[in-house]
Amino acid sequence: MLSRPRISVIIVAYDMPREVPRTVQSFLAPYQQEMAPGDIEILVMENGSSRPVPEAVRAGWPANVRYFNIENAPGSPAYALNLGVARARGKWVCPVIDGARIATPGILRKAMLAARLSDCPVIATMGYHLGHIVQQEAVKQGYDAATEDALLDSISWPQDGHRLFEIGCLGLSARKGWLAPIAESNAIIVSKAFYKAIGGYDERFDIPGGGIVNHDFFRRAVEHPDALYVLLVGEGTFHQHHGGVTTAKGVGKPAAPDGRTTWDIYADQYRQIRQMDYAVPQRAPLLFGDLGPSAVADVQTFAGGERPE
Repeated sequence: MLSRPRISVIIVAYDMPREVPRTVQSFLAPYQQEMAPGDIEILVMENGSSRPVPEAVRAGWPANVRYFNIENAPGSPAYALNLGVARARGKWVCPVIDGARIATPGILRKAMLAARLSDCPVIATMGYHLGHIVQQEAVKQGYDAATEDALLDSISWPQDGHRLFEIGCLGLSARKGWLAPIAESNAIIVSKAFYKAIGGYDERFDIPGGGIVNHDFFRRAVEHPDALYVLLVGEGTFHQHHGGVTTAKGVGKPAAPDGRTTWDIYADQYRQIRQMDYAVPQRAPLLFGDLGPSAVADVQTFAGGERPE
């Protein structure tokens, strides 16, 4: 019987046989610094994929990685995340709604340190894209899996995961950097008790891909009156190219016969469920962590539009 882990990472996979193995590796010790193998468990939730992670790859995962193939999976990842958290054994949970994200090596160590600051910490991380421009634009210029593999080879990943900052850029939901409000976190750490208390991910967000279900969870978490909102500095998750809903097609193009864009559709559903318009949380976080040389350039305010995408 495995000992109880300190933290459970729940990774949702959907047609990501190339990307998920890297994501899993990036959340395991020894890649995650100063964490023992028994401190971490990973639950990979295969959410109705036609191209699942190959069995040969799964066979090579250590015992603290558990794999669940969800039959008749809904189009939204909300159910998979809630199921994963329900099965998680750690006191702390880290839902990763997009399984194509490579983590930097200090996320879990810093999160466990930050967890000591409050009885109710909500610990967020910034979202980046691999590549020097956001993938919504990069794909128009030929950015693909082969380009990305070459970028990762250029920094000898996974030898020093903080070098991801050298080959990445901020995603649109965090386009202005650590010193400005962000719209979501793709690796957020909370206690399992807190996750359950706020209702987890709202399964009414049933648009394929979830719409802005991640934005909704993030907003409810950081705005909770009991929460200490902490944003980790010098860490992040880096999105791998996989032809996802927003990175492949963007959210600003007409997507419905009435001329609504993908973002309009997402925002309309949010309004129907929450009875208010979506807005980026304005609550200021406590910045926590330290900067390595690869991350220093990101401590600035970035220009750009206001709509979170």
